[in-house]
Amino acid sequence: MKKWVSIEDILTELSKKGKRLSRRTFLYYVQLGLLPKGRRKGQPSGGVRFFYPSSTLERLEKILELKERGLRLREIRELLLMEEEEKPSPEAEIFPEIDLLKRCTLCGICGGICPVYEEMDGSPWRVIQIYLEDPGGVDEINTPWICIGCYLCEERCPEGIPLVSFFEFLCRRESQRGKTRIYPQEEWSRLFWTLLMERGRSFDFGAVHAYQVRLRRDGGERKIHLRIPQAEGQKEIPPPSPVKNPRLFRKMLALSGGPSR
Repeated sequence: MKKWVSIEDILTELSKKGKRLSRRTFLYYVQLGLLPKGRRKGQPSGGVRFFYPSSTLERLEKILELKERGLRLREIRELLLMEEEEKPSPEAEIFPEIDLLKRCTLCGICGGICPVYEEMDGSPWRVIQIYLEDPGGVDEINTPWICIGCYLCEERCPEGIPLVSFFEFLCRRESQRGKTRIYPQEEWSRLFWTLLMERGRSFDFGAVHAYQVRLRRDGGERKIHLRIPQAEGQKEIPPPSPVKNPRLFRKMLALSGGPSR
């Protein structure tokens, strides 16, 4: 099996072994943290697809086996976490896809396109170089913690470097050491939900811009620009059109346990 595979590939292999699982349930397990997060990759025909480590199939089989034994999902998750904590630490200290990091050409696209670059201690490409020289040298850099996981850097990276996964790895490593950093996430969360309730669709770029305006106070114009290095200059990203019935959407959101106002 390939190193990175799609949901369809995983579910097909699972069905060959006489087990069935819906795509919706698979994504639910990812959301719960039972399965690893996927890596987003742009497609030549347009749009994006998510790919998962090939080891996801083995983990999924274990989850289904534990379910057959009568364990609940919460209990399965706790058991899997305990097993991960008991694994030897030396390998866990090194990013598993370090060979991909070595492909960085220092082109600077990742820093130029990042919507929160100004708040970072160093560009993503710079963090890669420091890490390759000394894995412990990035411990005091805030860049992994500032990353909002929008995947713009990964989509534009000419070498296909999994930057978001790399930053998640660094944050997870520091959290396990008890060095979790706290940033103004409450303000970000509030802005995200406000825009979601206004339009009925998520608008991450709008939230990023409003976040920067309110915390950095560097202007009030609500136009979103991505700093993409290209001949025609900056590319403007318009907000998505709102849903037809925002009021009904807010009611549905409240019933699902989300913010009611």
